[in-house]
Order: sequence, then C-alpha cells, then structure tokens
Amino acid sequence: MFFSLSGCGQDYSLAPPANSEKITVTVKLPKELKTETMWVMYRSAICKSVSRGASGQRIERDGHHSVYKELERQGESDLYQVELPKDGGGACRWHLANVTFGVEYADPTRFGENVTYGAGGGVVVIFDYNNPPRGGIDIKVDGDLTIKKDYYPWIHEKFIGKHSKTINLASEGGIYINYQALQAREVYFEPVFHASVLVSSEGVKVKKAGNFIKFSYPDGSVVADGQTKPDFWKLQSLRTGRARECLSVWQYYRCPDRRPQLLPEWITSPDKPGFGQYLIVDEWGNPLPVYDYQVVGANGRTYRERTTSEGLTKPLPSSFHPLREVEFPVWK
Repeated sequence: MFFSLSGCGQDYSLAPPANSEKITVTVKLPKELKTETMWVMYRSAICKSVSRGASGQRIERDGHHSVYKELERQGESDLYQVELPKDGGGACRWHLANVTFGVEYADPTRFGENVTYGAGGGVVVIFDYNNPPRGGIDIKVDGDLTIKKDYYPWIHEKFIGKHSKTINLASEGGIYINYQALQAREVYFEPVFHASVLVSSEGVKVKKAGNFIKFSYPDGSVVADGQTKPDFWKLQSLRTGRARECLSVWQYYRCPDRRPQLLPEWITSPDKPGFGQYLIVDEWGNPLPVYDYQVVGANGRTYRERTTSEGLTKPLPSSFHPLREVEFPVWK
C-alpha cells in the first residue's frame, strides 16, 4: 500500500508548549531486569496519513509521529522514569496517543553463552480512543494506572529452522498487555520477578501430529499438552503452595482454603445519597468479583448477595454501617 502524510511542505515536527500537561511513567525495576526503550506515539487529526487501497481508493487516517525514549534512573533507587508532554504541539497539533514499554532480562548470557532475550514483559498504555499498535484493548481503567504483575524466567530451546535458545518472561497474558487509561497522568509499573522459579521448554524436533512443546516445571513435572507458553497458574501455585483456584479471583470460590475479607472502609455512593458499599478482597488484596457474601448490619437486618465485577457489595443503606457480622457462604 502507498503511504504518505498529506500536505507537502508542512512541518510535522513536535513542539510541545511549555505549559503542556505531563504524563509520568515509572517502572520499579528488579535487579535481574532492565527497561526496554519506550516507543511513544503521537497522533494528529490535522496532518492525515493517506493510503491507497487495492482498488486505488483514497484512505485517510489520523497521522502519527513516533518518538523513542529511555527511562532514566531516579538517583540510586530502583525507580526508572520518563515524563511525556500530553500536548505534542506543532503545526499538526499532536496529542499523546499511546506508549509501548516494558522490561527484559538484563543478562541472558548467564543461562549460556549463546542465549539471547526472547519476549515478555511488555506493556501498552493508550491515552485516546484509537486502537493500540499491537492487538486490541485488554483492560480499561479510570484515573491513574498502577500495574503490578508476577513474572517468571522461562528458557526455551528451538530446534526447527535455525537453532536458538532464549530467556523469556512468563506471565499472565501475552507478550504485551494493553491498557486504555484516558484520564491517567501517572502510570506505575512494578514487575515482580521470581528469579528462583525457573521453567524450561524444548521445541519439537520433527513436525508431526502429536508432537508438542515440552515444558519442565520446578517440581519435576513435564507437560506437553499443545500449549505454546508455560502454565502461569501452575507456576503461581508452585511458588505459593496454594491451589491454583486460590490464585484467580474468578476461581476463588473453588479454593479449598479460602481467606476472603471485607475491608472496613465504608465507600459512599455518590449517585445514591444515604447508601454505601464495602470492598471484598482475597488475602492478597485483590477485589473478588461475583463472590457470595452475607452481612448483618447495625440495624440487625441481614443482606445476602454477590459482589459486583469490581468486588464491591451492592449499595447498602447507611443504617447497615457499621456491620455486626460478615460471612462468606458458598451458595449453589
């Protein structure tokens, strides 16, 4: 396809005004990892990108301008940061559209002389209504964005084609996780790296039906079930000693050793005067969606329900506060 920016002779450079609002991205970096170069994309509705389709039709889209940034270490801390102007300015009136950044293994050669870094540990944050450069939107958030995720070292050896050995970061989700955060001014990413829980895999040596990648886990188990990446919940279970159902908020009701808790803070309902809600979480502080609870209020009334998708109780009248009793039955 033919591609260009319309309007010959225009100045497409960025020129952020001095008073532009800033968006700060901070990464808390484990010692075994390093930050990737950040890809920053600005878009413009004025300076269009023009392409021609297969039939020669003219296709116009918002123009885009890429900038690459390195996150800078803050003193002697483990925090790395970059500030980005939300308003890119210039004749095109650029606005910050999205950023792509992440972490990778700092020294792959500790796993062998020819080991290189593979994939994993990526984050995309979208600040407008456009789709991200990679895939669709996975998670939408209101306000500032805080990301804290578990990662495990994963060594993969490939045999078909050019032989290679890579060290990757295994986590929940894909190589990149996409967030839309329209109002965010602070983005904080904390990868929690469990260096001692190592999983390895061997690619197939001959392509034929029934041949799959073979995964070897820290407990000595070997699995070849057609998956192309490690079982994240199995790694979480091996590390914590808890059943895998206990580690997923959506499966928590099946956990054989449940430890839910209702946080004592009364959250008033802004659109419903005289009502409020409580937050119900697991033992790690993660909100539990669609989870059964029963409360007895200060007025002696009993209320049974399930939490919302955000882990909140249904709005309760203020006469329920403070609570007398809280129970977490499992109803069928």
